[in-house]
Amino acid sequence: GDSGRVLVRASGTEPLVRVMVEAADEATARTVAGSLVDVVVGALGAAS
Repeated sequence: GDSGRVLVRASGTEPLVRVMVEAADEATARTVAGSLVDVVVGALGAAS
């Protein structure tokens, strides 16, 4: 939809991936962020 934004990127200064989410409400943002964190953790686990 058109009601939010997502940014997922590797940190340039720390060994971590930043997940930033904007949504129409906090509950949606937290749900989307949690799902993205699961995907990132799964991908990084598969890469190691």
